[in-house]
Amino acid sequence: MEFDPFEQPAIQQSLQRAMGATRSQSYAIGIPEAVGLVVLYPLVRYLLVNIGLPWLATLKRYSEVQRQRVEAWIDEHADEHGMDPDAVEAASKKLLEELEQTTDMGAKQQWERLMELLKK
Repeated sequence: MEFDPFEQPAIQQSLQRAMGATRSQSYAIGIPEAVGLVVLYPLVRYLLVNIGLPWLATLKRYSEVQRQRVEAWIDEHADEHGMDPDAVEAASKKLLEELEQTTDMGAKQQWERLMELLKK
């Protein structure tokens, strides 16, 4: 059975909330949710592959250095992916918060599976 991250409830809900954080940004208004989630893909990939998941590290929260790395990535790459930097920053803050608050073992396993797929 193939793993589809958009079919995983924990991932889907977290991504929807991250996308919701961009609603105040003009570019997100009127964009179908599925398109918005696809737009976040480069951010999610960078976060999972280069930063990791907080529960897999000795710290339970992302450090300020890790947050700055995400912000630096946004500054460097948002335009090349056609993303509004302010909207992506809002989404990244929400997604980091979502991941830090993840306590359900099933949700953690879904995120870990997605992280492994993105590393390939």
